[in-house]
Amino acid sequence: MSWAVCFATPLEVEAHLVKGFLEHQGIPCVLTSHRFALQPLTFCALGEVQLLVPEEWLGTARGMIARRSGARAARRMGHRA
Repeated sequence: MSWAVCFATPLEVEAHLVKGFLEHQGIPCVLTSHRFALQPLTFCALGEVQLLVPEEWLGTARGMIARRSGARAARRMGHRA
């Protein structure tokens, strides 16, 4: 099985939230980190955390993430998605 990056962020907590969202929808996924971690960082980040899914799930996962992001943005602006 071949895996592909469907989401990347410098914030580890955001990566875990998106991973949980996809897993709840039944999409298999794993996290990989390219962050510089020799010193503990309490803000921002150096590098990124990537969320990978099997290639056959890539389009579905990206679409779900995009719809979720769009719905959150609409709620912030006072619109329903």
